Amino acid sequence: MIKILLVEDNRGDARLLREALAESAGVRFELAHVERLGEALRRLDEEAFSIILLDLSLPDAQGLETVLKVHARASHLPIVVLTGTENDELAAEALRKGAQDYLVKGKVDGNLLGRSIRYAIERKHAEEEIQQNLRRLQALQEIERAMSTLDLRTVLDVLLKKIDFLVPHSATTVRLYDKTTALLEPIACHNIPEQEWKSEAWRGGRGVPNIVFQSKSAWMTPNLQSEPRLRDPEFFRRNGLVSYLGLPLIAKDEILGVLSFYTKEEHRFTDQEVEFLSTLAAQAAIAIHNSQLFEEVRSSRDAMEQANKIKEEFLSVMSHELRTPLNAILGYTEMVRDGMQGPVNEQQQRCLEKVLTRTQELLTMINGILQVTSMEAPRKTHLQPVNLNSFLDDLRSTYEFPSDRQVKLHWDYRDLPIFETDAEKLRHILQNLINNAVKFTPQGHVAVAARYVLERHRMEFKVCDTGIGIPPDKLPIIFEKFRQVDGSETRLYGGVGLGLYIVKQYVEALGGKIDVQSTVDVGSAFTVTLPCITNALRAPGGNGIAA
Repeated sequence: MIKILLVEDNRGDARLLREALAESAGVRFELAHVERLGEALRRLDEEAFSIILLDLSLPDAQGLETVLKVHARASHLPIVVLTGTENDELAAEALRKGAQDYLVKGKVDGNLLGRSIRYAIERKHAEEEIQQNLRRLQALQEIERAMSTLDLRTVLDVLLKKIDFLVPHSATTVRLYDKTTALLEPIACHNIPEQEWKSEAWRGGRGVPNIVFQSKSAWMTPNLQSEPRLRDPEFFRRNGLVSYLGLPLIAKDEILGVLSFYTKEEHRFTDQEVEFLSTLAAQAAIAIHNSQLFEEVRSSRDAMEQANKIKEEFLSVMSHELRTPLNAILGYTEMVRDGMQGPVNEQQQRCLEKVLTRTQELLTMINGILQVTSMEAPRKTHLQPVNLNSFLDDLRSTYEFPSDRQVKLHWDYRDLPIFETDAEKLRHILQNLINNAVKFTPQGHVAVAARYVLERHRMEFKVCDTGIGIPPDKLPIIFEKFRQVDGSETRLYGGVGLGLYIVKQYVEALGGKIDVQSTVDVGSAFTVTLPCITNALRAPGGNGIAA
């Protein structure tokens, strides 16, 4: 049945049009006739029509004004314009203003009028479909842009708002599967009382979304209130929810939850609607999956940070507590070795020397752990002018001791500037590099050099050795915390793998960089480059090559 609103002030023309419709083959119609535009607009507000037959010459409106006003009031309805004169230019303009067809009243018969009505309705539906597809495409693009965020709440808010725009007079809900409770938990909703929807009565697998979740496919019903599988129809009656479409949210072949649509009046979702909303659900599922992954990563990161904090606090406390008895062991062992507690024979002397050496190594490890734990806090530097010649003279003096190792130290520095740096950190850097070089050089030599690179305004410190070298595949890890080239339990060289980590951290804290070149069984060369003020004063004195 086609319900027609005829707007025509000439009763004779109106009678002829009614008779023509009666003669039209294949058209069943119901005709409502008004003579003025004002009355037509009122009827459009109160009743539902299929099409409008509109005269362009009325007592209260003339020409294209009638088309504009009717189209503004009922843009969803097709309009067939009626006029007493044949005017192609006026017809074209009427079509541009919103009409679907144009007829000259004196030339209308039943078949022509019937064809025009069917054509106008079909053309309007096609136009609406094109506009709807454009709106859907635009909405999908906007949703895609908005869903690039990794925040789940933002994703769902954008999704529900856009759905409300695309599917009017509807309500929408999102439930996500919680692996800990094994339930579809209520997450977000639109146009439904949230507190009532999220109440305990709706949990535990009682809602219709569970049908969708279990089947992992779309499910719909034209009338929820009479659906036999529904356990709680009263909620839907109370909120005026009639038809239902549920779509699974699937990403990476895993079902994450259910996206549900409810309409306020009975509605049968078309294949085209289901296809579009399924596309939207797939897009939403990907965004939800990404946001869940992000939350998992963030939670793991927070847990890891907390674990690291606890670990660093534990190491710091334990290092402090261990250092106290170790210092006592060192002190009493030196007293016994030096004969302060009585004579010591040669064999006892050798044993005490080994105790002192091992205890000192253990104390060095503990000090390294303390340094690392202190570096986990924001790194601060205490810059002050440093006379590098005097600084290196002092450092060199600490290595002038007899050793049972067949390793010689060579020092090369002269005419170095006074420049601002953190002397304590620089000392740790060079000591760690030198100690490492000596440690991994069974025999041969270690060279320590320093020079001022004028053209780059940089200080360059280099520590080279003729030791065992580092394999190329191990170079990327040597500056990592608690890492050694030989990580086996049977490694030949002791230590906890903190020396080079501390070096790199301190070098970066001073604004510099460290490079390494190494060849297995040939040796290694570590180069530290630090920024230096351009107007640095030369320090007096200095040394040449020293053995």
